[in-house]
Amino acid sequence: MALTDQEKLSYAWNWFEYHAAQRLLAFRYFLVFIGILLVAYNSGLDSKNLMFASATAYIGSFVSLAFLVLEFRNEELVNIGREALKEIEHSDSVGLDTSSRLRLLTLDRTRSRLKSHKLWLRIIYVLCIVAFFAAGYWPNFFFAQQ
Repeated sequence: MALTDQEKLSYAWNWFEYHAAQRLLAFRYFLVFIGILLVAYNSGLDSKNLMFASATAYIGSFVSLAFLVLEFRNEELVNIGREALKEIEHSDSVGLDTSSRLRLLTLDRTRSRLKSHKLWLRIIYVLCIVAFFAAGYWPNFFFAQQ
């Protein structure tokens, strides 16, 4: 049994919507984990427990890397939905002419890369990886100098 155009659109949209929401939900969880790890890191520094502070920072670097890898996968899943929706936009059965302003995904492809989730989420993840890794090394270096 072949799907109707409306069923195809619904299926593709539901796929896209679910994975786009998962992508943002993962980022929210990332922010919660980062907040917890920063509090733990600061507690380790305040109590002069440098081993704990360093370990917490290295865990933060690992968690950031894990979320970056999840971001790559989430983007793949979102793009599957985007491509399906784009194909539906370009199918003759939908009835959009080539100049239609309703081809939203096609129009969205012309936006600046500086406005993309892909760029900013990945910058944040990479900066956290680097910052946590440096923070893991810093207490040992700083307190060894005293």
